[in-house]
Amino acid sequence: MESRGCAAQEVTPMSVEAIRCRITYEGQDFWLASQERVEMTLPSSDELGEGEYSGFWYETRDTDDQVLYRQVIGTPIRYDYEVSDVDTDGFVRVPADVVAGDFAVLVPADLNARFLVLNSSPLATESEAEAATELVRFDLWSE
Repeated sequence: MESRGCAAQEVTPMSVEAIRCRITYEGQDFWLASQERVEMTLPSSDELGEGEYSGFWYETRDTDDQVLYRQVIGTPIRYDYEVSDVDTDGFVRVPADVVAGDFAVLVPADLNARFLVLNSSPLATESEAEAATELVRFDLWSE
């Protein structure tokens, strides 16, 4: 399995009505906490070629599961922290005691968008270069 990191490509911003989706998480559980319409300039959708990729990205998908919009971002999920190491005078990453928090993503307000899908490499320091898989899928049409 070849695994490549995802890199955002050069983008042309697009000004549209957008939806700010606030997501909360605790451990491996995720909830779509709120959706709010906003006027926003969004970057164009990121493209991913064939193959497997590592990293984190989110997508909106239609009822046929076709990608409508995609953004590659740094993982917003804090599963470890960088702390100073007195023995080496450097820094080390240590697992978080509690993996919980919230973050927001912005997507175009597209009536065809049925799902918001988060894709991620495994949420562990030693696994972050592994191929990403679907982490969670939210139905944007449910109330």
